Amino acid sequence: MGFIVFILWLVLAFVVAAGAKNRGRSYGGFLAISILFSPLIGAFILLILGEKK
Repeated sequence: MGFIVFILWLVLAFVVAAGAKNRGRSYGGFLAISILFSPLIGAFILLILGEKK
């Protein structure tokens, strides 16, 4: 069960990082935030920051 949660955590972290790249943000930075803290926190920060101009 723990392995499935870990894989899901990583998949969601990569999804957040891809979303960050599409919005002009740092792929690596958001990947690190999502892996270290939570994909939910990474997504929340990304939504707050919005697109880079």
